Amino acid sequence: MNRSRWILTLSFFGVILGGTLAFWAVEKDWTFLDALFMTMISVTTVGYGEVHELSAAGRFVAMLVIVSGLGIVTFVISNVTSYAVGGALGGAMERRRMAKKARKLTGHTVLCGLGSRGRALARGMEKCVAIGQDTDRKTEDSGRCRETLVLKGEVEDEELWSMAGVGRAEHVMVAAGSDETNLRLARAIRRHLDNQTGSRTRVVVAIEEYAARDCFADQLSREGVEVIGLREQSLLKLAREMTINMIEGWDALPGRPTRVTVQVAGPALEEVLRVLAMVVQVGGDRKPEFTVHGCGREFVSSFKARFPQYERCCRILWEDGEFGEKGVAADEPDLAFFAMESNLRSFELAKRCLSRHPGMNPNLVVACLPEGGLTADLAEGGEAAPRVVSLYDDFLSRKDGVVSHAMEEEGRHIHQKYCEEADYEVDEWEELSEFHRDSNRLAALQQDIYRAVGNRFRDKMKEVDLVEYAAKCEHLRWMAFHLMAGYRLDEDGVEPELRRKMKVHPDLVEYHELTEDDRKKDRRNVRPALQACEGSTGSPDDPAPG
Repeated sequence: MNRSRWILTLSFFGVILGGTLAFWAVEKDWTFLDALFMTMISVTTVGYGEVHELSAAGRFVAMLVIVSGLGIVTFVISNVTSYAVGGALGGAMERRRMAKKARKLTGHTVLCGLGSRGRALARGMEKCVAIGQDTDRKTEDSGRCRETLVLKGEVEDEELWSMAGVGRAEHVMVAAGSDETNLRLARAIRRHLDNQTGSRTRVVVAIEEYAARDCFADQLSREGVEVIGLREQSLLKLAREMTINMIEGWDALPGRPTRVTVQVAGPALEEVLRVLAMVVQVGGDRKPEFTVHGCGREFVSSFKARFPQYERCCRILWEDGEFGEKGVAADEPDLAFFAMESNLRSFELAKRCLSRHPGMNPNLVVACLPEGGLTADLAEGGEAAPRVVSLYDDFLSRKDGVVSHAMEEEGRHIHQKYCEEADYEVDEWEELSEFHRDSNRLAALQQDIYRAVGNRFRDKMKEVDLVEYAAKCEHLRWMAFHLMAGYRLDEDGVEPELRRKMKVHPDLVEYHELTEDDRKKDRRNVRPALQACEGSTGSPDDPAPG
């Protein structure tokens, strides 16, 4: 029962009790039953007449009871009518029907939130119960989410949590609104689960702001809440696809930096730059160059404060005006990414990029739609159409239904191999901070990119040279991961155990400045991907190029 119904019920019984006591107090020789009966006929206005002749005080009480009671009864009738006619009664019946089905599920996923993120996640899940308000999506959506049971209501309602079977679920995924809302809700669900004996349910919360994830991930992990950036996960997959598509068009390894054009509206710009800087590191020891359009001074100042030494892994040219304002750039970009506040604006800028740079591969010019809606068939209406993607619809849904970070298992495998080869004690995966887990996940994500490089050039150059080229890329990727987390070069010899806290590291230097042992680590990280290519004959003991 929601709060308004509680208030209405308490008010009704309060008038009955108050009127009864008032009549009983002011009228002599009245029994409690006489006073209750007089109160009831006054509240309901049935007109049976007075039980006994009323005194002046009794008439005053009767007027108060009639006025207050009439208002409450009218309110009750209107609410009951609205409940039945307005669909709430049908909604309650539908909710109970869904709850009956949900009681049969175990090891399922409970989704809190039916926005664009929640719907995209639901599409890949075999057993899913979603909690949220009706979003009136078209039949197309409901068809793709046909395995999802939907409990319509407020995500904060503990009764709905129980109906959805959070205690029997494998995951509870919270993506109901803002980061703060999601965080508050996830912690409440965790406390709810902790009161249930034997529950092993994972609680995963979507926090899109990187700074918030960085600050609270480890603390929340200790509380039993896992943090994930769903926008970041989608962007990582998209950036990997874009980079591989770019590599497949190469005839030779590039002798210049990778050039990327970006214009993104809103807070997503920071995440886009972080992800691209971490993934588009395929130029050997040449840092990628980004031209960022439409960014104000306030954003640039905030970005530089959060990532003070980002220039060690990439170069960024900040432009106040939007793309195309200053005419055609002298150098054609290799990749272009546009994500504006509306679908049509994103598509317009992507088309403009192709008209200004007709030599670009249209598949490497991406118009990212915030909520879907502009379909691919519309985008294909003309020549040289850019690639149109819906960030969550196209990249967030997981076919296996697992709510986890991209490359979770692959990251575990990389860390396990590192533990086996290290000549010193290394923490197990479960003991790592979320930051170091992410480092392994990103290293795993990059393996497909190195594999694409190997497939493209294995017959054109010596494998030892290919390994060295990829190792340089890997070092810049590792640097970008740290620098885009706010790390700085350690120039003061900080103790290893304090580096994470102070966000410093001594290896944030050029590849040629590393020790040979450190360069060997980078070669070791890329060699498995290159050896997985067809025709590879290299061995783990390949020497560095002379």
